Amino acid sequence: MTGSLLDVCLALLLVSGAAVTIVGVDPPGGSHSASVRAGGVAETLAATTEPVEYALTRDGSSPSPEADRVAHATLAEHLAHAAVRSATFDGEPLSPALDGYRRAVRSAVADAIGPRTAVRAVWRPLPGVDLGGEVRVGPTPPPTATVSAARFTVPVGSSDPAERRTANGSNGDTTPSTTAAEATIEVLFPSERIAAAARDDSPAVDAVVERYRRAGEAVGVDTVAVLERGGPTAANRELAAAVADRVEGGQSLDEQCGQEPGATPGRVVVVVRTWSP
Repeated sequence: MTGSLLDVCLALLLVSGAAVTIVGVDPPGGSHSASVRAGGVAETLAATTEPVEYALTRDGSSPSPEADRVAHATLAEHLAHAAVRSATFDGEPLSPALDGYRRAVRSAVADAIGPRTAVRAVWRPLPGVDLGGEVRVGPTPPPTATVSAARFTVPVGSSDPAERRTANGSNGDTTPSTTAAEATIEVLFPSERIAAAARDDSPAVDAVVERYRRAGEAVGVDTVAVLERGGPTAANRELAAAVADRVEGGQSLDEQCGQEPGATPGRVVVVVRTWSP
């Protein structure tokens, strides 16, 4: 398998550990050791590179040798992209072919974090739209435990709005809600990587087309037909327009898209919780 085929399946924008932003550590009730451990686990996730093996599967079918994949990234990056690839739209999963990747990521992270530790990676790109994903690893802390938390973010897409608009073929006259919708769709469907890589790999093509089909059904757009006519750029443009229409509230929503701290299409939030008995 070539690196480009990995890109089309996962859209892994591999970044250095320095690009992972540690937001803070929350030490509750003077539990210094637990708070130090939470920060240490966060640093381990950001710094540890791990190959993850998985297979693309569809509808419970047995994987073929051509569907085997190996993804190389830090554990933090794996968590971030597993969260994106766990995305649901109106409660429906978008990427069932990547169930194997999500399971492999959870297993790799579980092996690295140790006992009395839980990790949650969350992607919530837009306010007012039922679109997002998350991955959880580890148990729930007991109700009597003293819990500490460390929080950091991992980039999963381009942070340059002009670059995204160029990739999607958009003009420069966009509202904040449209810009956020375009960023969200580009994270789910990295158009340039799909166009460059999907032509050589049947399992990857099937997975991408299925993801487009499911996203289109959620917003009432025949994205597969648009994909066949105009490629991923055209399909992304149609999806972004439909998603922008779904975000509630008109002008008030545009203001909200620029200010809402949870509306982060290009970043996944990872929270590490550790506890003592």
